[in-house]
Amino acid sequence: MNFICQRCGSCCKKIGIPWSELDPRLAADYLNIKISDFLDRYGFMVNEYSGEIENTEYNAAPCPFLKYNRNNAVCKIYPVRPWICKGYPGPGTSCIEGQVRS
Repeated sequence: MNFICQRCGSCCKKIGIPWSELDPRLAADYLNIKISDFLDRYGFMVNEYSGEIENTEYNAAPCPFLKYNRNNAVCKIYPVRPWICKGYPGPGTSCIEGQVRS
């Protein structure tokens, strides 16, 4: 698939990210903080019924890990970013700024 991200950050600012249960654990490990500290700091919680880790605001935007280096968007947790970020935009679709993935 061909897609050259322009690193504008629009997707991270405007589209909320549904996190899988594993994503917060990977991010906490990557940031070298306890999962409980990660949950408190970034607005996640443990669902009391299912035990799953969830964002307190479903599809919260902007992403708390979006940073800028000069004019380029940078993901603070890029190596362990959520699976949905890795595949964005999907095949045959375009990103929020019109870039197309073929």
